[in-house]
Formats: sequence, structure tokens, C-alpha cells
Amino acid sequence: MTTAPDQIRTDRVRVLLFMKRKDGSTPEEFSEYWRTTHAKLFMTLDIVKSNVLKYEQVRAGPLRLFFPKCLCQILQAHTDSKWLSVPSTAMGLTASEWDGVLILDGESFEKLFAVFGSEEYQRVVAPDEANFVDRAKCQLLPVGLVTVIE
Repeated sequence: MTTAPDQIRTDRVRVLLFMKRKDGSTPEEFSEYWRTTHAKLFMTLDIVKSNVLKYEQVRAGPLRLFFPKCLCQILQAHTDSKWLSVPSTAMGLTASEWDGVLILDGESFEKLFAVFGSEEYQRVVAPDEANFVDRAKCQLLPVGLVTVIE
């Protein structure tokens, strides 16, 4: 679907949650726990299955988090390895201090926020957040979408 650059999509909305890992954990530990244990737990909820159209995790940090260790070793041996970490002045900008971004798409904000307010979420998923994220340092951004190219 492509919309005119001045039209907000009406078929879906998006919520971005900027994530901060808990004190004492490494970026690797945060990323691995979020990708495996927490994501699987979140996806077991019936309300997630009915209210969430798309669930994505965006991980920040050194590229070594995204490549197998053996590939990183090869790249370091044969290239300028500076690009394997995130430079603080990438593109002349200050690097973000977020550890990741959760992206949820839904038909409405009401449906997305209903997930977090549900008894099921509060009982099953919310307690697990303490294992990898500092919830008090996270930030939420509900956004409308304008698709220019898809």
C-alpha cells in the first residue's frame, strides 16, 4: 500500500516502545532474552493474537549482536573493524542510548493498549519484564503512519 505523503493511513496504527535494558545486563544478554524468552511468552497471549497485527523488535548496539561470532571474527581479521561497533557520531549524529525499540501495529490504539491493560498481560508478561528491561526508563510513542514507499 502506498499513500500520498500527506495522508495518514487509516488501516493501522503503530506503537513504538523505546527499551532500556536493566542495570547490570549486557546488550547481548538483553537482546537474547528479549528475542527468545520474552517474545515467546508475549506471543502466547490470546489478546496479542487477536489485537496485534505486527510485532517487531529493533535492536540497537554493535553489529556483533546481529552476526554470528565466527563471521565477526572473519570480518575483523579482513576489514577495518570499526564498523562492527556503533560509532557515537554516526552520520554526524549522537548515538541513541536506547537498547531497542518494540514496534507493534494494530487496527487501533485501543486494541494495542488493551493488550497491556489486560489481566492476562499483567499476570503473565509484565512480571517477566523485570528480567531484562528497566521499565521506568522506557518510553512509549503512539504514532500515525504515512507510507510513502512499501
